[in-house]
Amino acid sequence: MWLYWNRKGRLAETGCPDLDAYNEATGDNLPRLVFACDKVAEVLDKTGRSKEDKELLAQIENRLSTIARLGRAFGIHLILATQRPDANIIPGQIKNNMDFRVCGRADSVLSQIILDNTSAAEQIPKDARGRFITGDGTVFQGYLFDEERF
Repeated sequence: MWLYWNRKGRLAETGCPDLDAYNEATGDNLPRLVFACDKVAEVLDKTGRSKEDKELLAQIENRLSTIARLGRAFGIHLILATQRPDANIIPGQIKNNMDFRVCGRADSVLSQIILDNTSAAEQIPKDARGRFITGDGTVFQGYLFDEERF
């Protein structure tokens, strides 16, 4: 979180609303940063955890929530991947501030949870491996490039 507060202070000092404006105004080239977490359910699931663990997880959840809400302006982006996107795993505060959502083949309930779209489930055939849909309805194909085979 130090990085977040540092960037927030630097932008505030220069009166810049976001990272692009800051870099243009100062000539600095602060890079965009990406925090990515696969299997975030393993990190945030509080089921069966001790009181101390739950308190620590609440702090982690709070930090992720801050990054989801305010991080983009400071050039800090959040990528979370999970197979269990329910509210018990990814709280609404985080989910609602995620700018872009992608869903693989899912039933109508799961596609409603992820994309707020129950018809998304029918747009990906059951046999379409590596096919995904975005929140705006764009369907795309992902590919695996195995460097050892080339």
